[in-house]
Amino acid sequence: MSSRFSLGFLSRVYSPGFEPKVYRDTVELFKVAEELGFDSGWVAQHHFASENGRLPSPLVLLAAIAQRTRRISLGTGIIVLPQEAPLRLAEDASVLDLLSNGRLELGLGAGFDPDTFTAFGREPEARHRDYEQHLQQLIHALGNAPLTDSGSRLLPRAAGLGQRIWEATSRVERVAERGHGLIMAPNPHLPPEAGVELVKRYRNAWTGDNGTPPRVTRVQALIPNPDAATRNDIQAYVQRQQSIGVYKAPVDDDFDATLRRLGILHGPVEQIIEQLQQGPSLTANDHLVLQVQTASTPLREAIRALEIIREQIAPALGWQPTLPQGTLT
Repeated sequence: MSSRFSLGFLSRVYSPGFEPKVYRDTVELFKVAEELGFDSGWVAQHHFASENGRLPSPLVLLAAIAQRTRRISLGTGIIVLPQEAPLRLAEDASVLDLLSNGRLELGLGAGFDPDTFTAFGREPEARHRDYEQHLQQLIHALGNAPLTDSGSRLLPRAAGLGQRIWEATSRVERVAERGHGLIMAPNPHLPPEAGVELVKRYRNAWTGDNGTPPRVTRVQALIPNPDAATRNDIQAYVQRQQSIGVYKAPVDDDFDATLRRLGILHGPVEQIIEQLQQGPSLTANDHLVLQVQTASTPLREAIRALEIIREQIAPALGWQPTLPQGTLT
């Protein structure tokens, strides 16, 4: 796959019911991942516990994680930008980036859940238009441009944060034109090789005008040993996605077929490695980000999955951990 890509994990901060422990567990998962040598950790935003995701405010939780970690990059995968006030988002992101010594990776997307758009007073049909408008305002603020006639500018300013923006979209030519990173994940309505073509289009469209390299974050769900609880979680996920019109593929009677359609890797380690090798090629500027939890996954099992990735899967793909500063080889 690559001689050296960055290895990350994604937590959707899932829980069957809400309790504060889900946040403490996520902080602990980041701490363990850092100790294992993971390069980045990412959290997803969910409003109103959609899909059993319990985190509406990713930057708040990442600020707590920043104080319990020292090295690992802190990513949002993703923040639903059309539902955010761009200037407030720029302010919050800048404060977090300063707190974490420049570790924030700001992942953005247009979202899809119609209920959340209604709650925020937004039209789901206008989400791509709103996304583009809000993104331009965010870039404007992070770029230290004047925000008022009197010359007010974003404060505090986090230098370099504007070059750590990632977009999750199939409109990859626009992402390349803006010089942003691309977040890509399996699409249940497209064959697996579609991801390879998407990344190829992105790299071919890259101009490099802003001085940054093209960069891809490949997100992939990985469940080494699916059990009955996992099966129920995934079936509930599919049913909800169908109810809001997002999942339009047929429902497979065979659970393995459902996992394959969703792009969820499972089974023996050797099989998972082979499947990962078939995906888009990654370079030293790219991230492989693996999701290891469903709604019912306890912390100990998520940690064990990270250990399997660290010890068996990632090294077979060419990844090696970055040695902490001052470590002797």
